[in-house]
Amino acid sequence: MPTLFGTTPDYRRLLTVLRRGVPDRVPFIELYADPLVQLAALADHPQTDSLPQGGDAFLDAHIRAQYYLGYDYLAADVPYAFTGVLRHDSVDPSGTRRNFLDVEHAPIQSRADFERYAWPTPEQVDFSMLDYCAAHLPEGMRVLAVLGGGPLEWGMWMMGAERYCMTVYDDPDLIRELTARISAHQAAVCKAAASHPAVFAVATGDDWGFRTQTFLAPAVMREVIFPALKRLVEIAHAHDKPFILHSCGNLTGVMDALLAEVGIDGKHSYEDAVMPVTEIKTRWGDRVAILGGIDIDTLTRADEPTLRVYVRAVLEACAPGGGYALGSGNSIANYIPARNLRIMLEEGARFGC
Repeated sequence: MPTLFGTTPDYRRLLTVLRRGVPDRVPFIELYADPLVQLAALADHPQTDSLPQGGDAFLDAHIRAQYYLGYDYLAADVPYAFTGVLRHDSVDPSGTRRNFLDVEHAPIQSRADFERYAWPTPEQVDFSMLDYCAAHLPEGMRVLAVLGGGPLEWGMWMMGAERYCMTVYDDPDLIRELTARISAHQAAVCKAAASHPAVFAVATGDDWGFRTQTFLAPAVMREVIFPALKRLVEIAHAHDKPFILHSCGNLTGVMDALLAEVGIDGKHSYEDAVMPVTEIKTRWGDRVAILGGIDIDTLTRADEPTLRVYVRAVLEACAPGGGYALGSGNSIANYIPARNLRIMLEEGARFGC
């Protein structure tokens, strides 16, 4: 059964982009996409039951949506098994459980808490999503392993953001030791994910800032966070897998150092209010693959003519010369209209390469 745009999946398109080459057409990318929005975008497209199915209704639906919408891969989450941080206490109208941070009861609020925290082992990590995808993805599709958070996010989640930022100055040794413990576990998990035969690339989400700057001073980022992230990048590269960083916020003050010192292959997450992806492409596109960038506010609220013009302008600025994949500036959240998702992908399919 043909995909929405008559394409055949081939994960090597995105691999080409991550190596800053020119693919046969601009591939699509999302690190997270609500499967109900995706399926709604396919409501009038004929589908078949011949795709592999293994009994996991959520993953089967996600695979089906990715395949028919023209994506060449499936993003599969790999958790870290850190305990006492996230709580599941809300179900949205679609039936999806949402994670919330219980910052008032963050598990590490002092050195004593740090020393008695029960750190998980790699054997406690659930890799079943990778195994399931390996067994049930259609031909031509592979897995993008998305590690569940980066070294800064987990430190802030474990301590609470305010306490973490104060501890950077009140007890910098504790922050270094905390980051080292987080990094050691993340490295072991990254190695297992990168060595999985179905995985073609590795990503992590580590939000570093807000609209005007990073949460931490650039010097602290380079001393504490960069080495932990570089460790993951080097593990992925040792398995010949590119590494993608998703990070929200204004990274202007650390971007040059990030590319020079850490060596990520792809950067994801952009917001027009910070810096449009077209400017990002101009400034750093010769050093890193630019992924996504269709502003979430525009993707959510623009009418069809406005959105089509906007997406075409991004493609015309970012796609020539390669190293670009089309997608949202952050994710396909459950409030993004399915019609607008389809419009974005239609423009990408029409553009070609």
